Amino acid sequence: MLKKYIIRLLIFVAIISLIAIILYLTVLTKFYLPVFPYVLLFFTVISFLTHYILLKSGKSRIAKFSTSFMGITSLKLFLYLIFIVVYLFIDKTNALVFVLTFFILYLLFTVFETSSLLKDLDKK
Repeated sequence: MLKKYIIRLLIFVAIISLIAIILYLTVLTKFYLPVFPYVLLFFTVISFLTHYILLKSGKSRIAKFSTSFMGITSLKLFLYLIFIVVYLFIDKTNALVFVLTFFILYLLFTVFETSSLLKDLDKK
């Protein structure tokens, strides 16, 4: 199941990257952030780790899974907040563009992670 998730995740990231390249080369040229690939990598790594941990905890009791899910979600939100705050301290001039980009990626990855997790846990 984890291999299938990795393949789905890499395809998802490739699609986002392709769309971003097209948009940044045409419509959004003045809004390109050099940090975008790193933000995408950050989301990819967090998504993989989250899925891996939740799949492992999904093998045991539902109570353990619920606890793991809440803990992982809280940790993820905290890491996201730290990432945003650190970036905003480094580059205040692109704050709005960065926050919008981060929020869009957050929404996309949240939908992807939720649907993937439901799909993988449903097979069990």
